Amino acid sequence: MNECELRFIAEIVKPWELLNADLGKPFSMNPTINDFTTRAQALAVSIKHFPEAQSGAKISELVAQSRPYEVMSDLADSFKHGKLKKSERQCKLIVGSMFERNPFAEVRFLRNRITVNRNSYGNFDFMQCSLDAAVFVSQNVGIQTSWSPKIFNNSGMFSKKIKVHASKTNQVMWSGMQFEIVEVNEKGEYESVDLNGTVLFELTSDF
Repeated sequence: MNECELRFIAEIVKPWELLNADLGKPFSMNPTINDFTTRAQALAVSIKHFPEAQSGAKISELVAQSRPYEVMSDLADSFKHGKLKKSERQCKLIVGSMFERNPFAEVRFLRNRITVNRNSYGNFDFMQCSLDAAVFVSQNVGIQTSWSPKIFNNSGMFSKKIKVHASKTNQVMWSGMQFEIVEVNEKGEYESVDLNGTVLFELTSDF
């Protein structure tokens, strides 16, 4: 394994996998300021600059070849520079909890989802977008890897109770949370639905 491949694992693969695992824990997250968004922003910076650092690739040419890479590039710049000159490139991150609903209006925690909102393109699932961008980057610099990433979703029991915890471990403040009820459609994809029922919501907190 050469140095480029090692750096790809250290700077992109490992941070992605660790974030993927932590998002699968039933934490109630402050939507905008938390450790998950901070880590996502840092990962976006790594993805954006990896081809440039390793092979001298021009970022302007790469963004024209890959929409996910373009979104990661714009997210990185939004994080580093704040308000961007081209408002259509501006990005922000929001964390919300996903709960899957079954036909009996029972639910189970799937994961916390980080959503990238880019002004002109709309919303993207950060984990999917960063995954696609990372694969694009690896191909661009000629990395041969056995990495086969898969976004983690919990597969626990359905119940009439939602239970989450607001922890000081991964956020410095908590003012509320966002959550989404989803259901698997015919294509095997999760889509937003109404609960159409009643569940008990239990929140524990370190705050």
